[in-house]
Amino acid sequence: MRRPLVLVGFSYLLTLAAAVYLGAENSYLLFWCCLALFAATAAMKKTRIVSVFPAAFFTAAVAFALFAGYSRAVVEPPRSLDGADATVEGAVCELPYSQNGRWYYVVSLDSVSVSGAPQRFKIRLSSQNELNVEPYSRIRCGVHFFRPQGGEGYSSESYYESRGIRMFAYLYEYEPVTVSPPESKPPYYYALLLRRGMISSVDSMLPAEESGLIRGMLLGDKTALPAETTENFRTAGVSHLLSVSGLHMATVAQLLLLLFGVLRIRKKKSAPIAGAGIFCFMAVTGFVPSVVRSGIMCLLCLAAPLASRRADPLNSLGTAALLLCLPNPYAAADVGLLLSFSATLGLILFAGPIQRRLNARLDRFRPFRPIVRGVNGILGTSFAAIAATLPVMLLSFKSVSLIAPLSNLLMLVPASLMIAVSAVGAVIGLFAPQSFLLLPFALVSGILAKYLLACAHFLAGIPCASVSAAYGYLTLWLAGSVLLFAFALYRGRKLAVTAGFLSAVLLLTGIASDKAVSQGRTRIAVLDVGTGLSVAVSKNGHTEVFGCGGYNSNAVTGYLRGRNIGALDGLCLLTQNRDEAVNSAELHRQFSIDDFSAPAGSRYDGFALETAAGCKSVSWQENPLSDRMWRNVEIQEAGCGASRAVRIRVQNLYLLLLPVGAEVSLLPQSWCSPDFLITDMPPAETSGLRPTCTVLSMDLQDLCKLSPQGGKHTLWTGGFGTIVLESKEDRTLTVGREP
Repeated sequence: MRRPLVLVGFSYLLTLAAAVYLGAENSYLLFWCCLALFAATAAMKKTRIVSVFPAAFFTAAVAFALFAGYSRAVVEPPRSLDGADATVEGAVCELPYSQNGRWYYVVSLDSVSVSGAPQRFKIRLSSQNELNVEPYSRIRCGVHFFRPQGGEGYSSESYYESRGIRMFAYLYEYEPVTVSPPESKPPYYYALLLRRGMISSVDSMLPAEESGLIRGMLLGDKTALPAETTENFRTAGVSHLLSVSGLHMATVAQLLLLLFGVLRIRKKKSAPIAGAGIFCFMAVTGFVPSVVRSGIMCLLCLAAPLASRRADPLNSLGTAALLLCLPNPYAAADVGLLLSFSATLGLILFAGPIQRRLNARLDRFRPFRPIVRGVNGILGTSFAAIAATLPVMLLSFKSVSLIAPLSNLLMLVPASLMIAVSAVGAVIGLFAPQSFLLLPFALVSGILAKYLLACAHFLAGIPCASVSAAYGYLTLWLAGSVLLFAFALYRGRKLAVTAGFLSAVLLLTGIASDKAVSQGRTRIAVLDVGTGLSVAVSKNGHTEVFGCGGYNSNAVTGYLRGRNIGALDGLCLLTQNRDEAVNSAELHRQFSIDDFSAPAGSRYDGFALETAAGCKSVSWQENPLSDRMWRNVEIQEAGCGASRAVRIRVQNLYLLLLPVGAEVSLLPQSWCSPDFLITDMPPAETSGLRPTCTVLSMDLQDLCKLSPQGGKHTLWTGGFGTIVLESKEDRTLTVGREP
C-alpha cells in the first residue's frame, strides 16, 4: 500500500460523515457490519494480499465505534437538560456577537445546579441585553436549556457539536447575573484579543457592508454579514469564499513567504516562522475544523523541505483528516470542513488534468497565452472543486448552483487579492489605528469588496442560477452523471465529452419532466422564517406570497430562488409590523412583484412605500372583507384589528392564515373551523378556533415556552424546515417538510 495515510484518513472522515447523517444507533449496528466485513476480507487470500479492503473496513469499524461511544458518553448526557431551568456558572470562551436583536455568548460551564446533570460542557447563551463581559470573564446566572437548532448542514445539533457546543440556553433576564473578571488567561485569551482588534481595525477602515464581507472572508466572522449577502454567495456557488479554508490559508502563507523573501531570509529559517504565523492565524479564526484542516496541510508542506522530503498533498490531506477527527468525531459534521476537504481533493486529482486539456485546445495564439492559461487555470480549479463538492452541497444546502463556474471565474482572483490587501491593512490598523498608512489598503479592499458584493448580487439574480435539491430529478441526475463519467473513465477519456453532453441532456430532461408533472398542483409552503408568518402559494409556475414575517427575508428569498421563481404575482403583507415592511422591501429588490397589498396603516411606512413603488398594482386594504380568485384558488381577506387574516380555499381544503395581532373575535364565524390553521400566535390566543390541524410558524426558543397541546394535531417550523402542503387535481393532499 503506497499511501496508507490516504486510505485510512479518507475512510475515517467519510465514515464519520455517514455516521453523523445516520445517527449513533445506526452507527453501532454498522460497526458490527464493518467488523464482519473486515474479518471476511482478512480471511480471503486475494483481498488480504491487496490489504486495501481489510484496512478500509477496519478503519470504518473503528470510526463507527468511536462515534457511537463518543455520542453516548459525551454528547447525550447534556441533552438530558432539554427544557430544564438551572443556575449555571462558567467562563465566556469566545467573543460575543449580536444577531436579530439578541446577544449570544459561548460559555464553558463548570457548574450546573441540577442534581445528576453533567457539569462541564459548552453552551450558547442568548440574552436580550448585552452583558458587560470580556473573554474568559466568569458569569453566574439563571438559564433555560434547550437543544440546538439552526446552524448549517444536514444536522443542526451535530453542526454545533463540531464546534463543541452541546446545548443552547436563554438567560432569565429577571434573575440577577453576576459577572466577574477572568480567573485565568490561557493563550487562547490573547488570540481572542487579537481577533477583536483585527475586527475593530477592519470596521474602522470601511463602511459596514464592505467591512462585514471582509470580516467574513478574512476572519470567518459572519455575524456582521447580511443574510441577503450570504444567500447571494450561496446561490452564485461561491459560498466557499465565506468559509476560511485553503484559499485563505494559502493567501496568508504566500504573504508571509513573500515578506521573508523581501527580508532575504532563507527558506529553512523562514519555514518555522511562517508555520508560527499560520498557527496564529488558525487561533485568530477560532480553530474551526476547515481552518485546522488547511492549516495542518500548510504546516506539513512547510515542514517537508526541512526534512529534505517532497510534500505529498494526498498524504497531507489524509493526515489532516485523522488529526482533526480523532479527538472529536463530530468534526465531520462541520460543513465547512467537508466542503474544504472535498474541494481540496478535487483540486489535487482533477484541476491539473482539466487545465492541461483546456490549454491543449485553446492555447493557440502566443500573444494571448498568459491570459488564456490564467483563465484556464481558474476554470480548471472551478470545475474540479464544483464536481468534488456537489454531493456535500446537495446534502447540506439542498441546492445546486448552475452558474458556479462563471461565478468563480469572475470572483476568485478579486477575492484572493481582497483577502491579502485587507489582511495587511488589518495588521497595520492594530499598531497605527486611523493612520494615513491605512488609506491605500482601505481604498483597494473597499473597491474589491464592492465588486464582489455587486457581482454576487447580479449573478444570484439570474434565472435558474440555483436549483433546489427538493426536486427529485436532481438525485437521479447526480447518480446518472456519476455512472456516465465512471464508464467514460473506464472505456477511455475520449468518451468524457460524450458523458458531459449526456449529463446535460439528463438534467434538462429532468427539469422538463418535473414541470410537466407539477402542472395543476397547488403548493402551499409555510416558510421557516423564525417567529413570524410567511406563506408561499404556487400553481403552474406562478406564486403569491402572504406575509413577510421573521427576522429577515432570507428564508423567503432562498425558497423562491430554490424553486427557480424570478417574479411574484402578488405580495400581501398581513401586519403593520416594521420588520415585515423591511423584509418586503428586501424581497422587492430581488424579485419583480405585480400586485402588492398591505393593511391601510402601512401606507405611512417608508419601506412599505418602497415596495409599492415598483409594483403594477397597489392596494391599501381598508375593507373589512375582500374576496378574489387566483388561478382557481379562492383567496379571502378580513381585517382583524391591526392585522389581516387570509382564508385560502384549494378545492375543498380551507387554510386560515392568522398573523400575530389579529383579533380572533373579529373573524367571520364561517372561518372558525378551518382544515389548517397557520399562525405565529400562541395556542392560548387562538382558543376560539377549531382547526383540524395547526401549523405554528415560530422559532424553537418560542416553541419551548409553549405548554404541550395534548390531543391536537400540531406541526411547527421551529428551525427544522419548511412545512409543505401539496394539493393535486385528484383531490389528494400530501403534507411534508423540506429542510
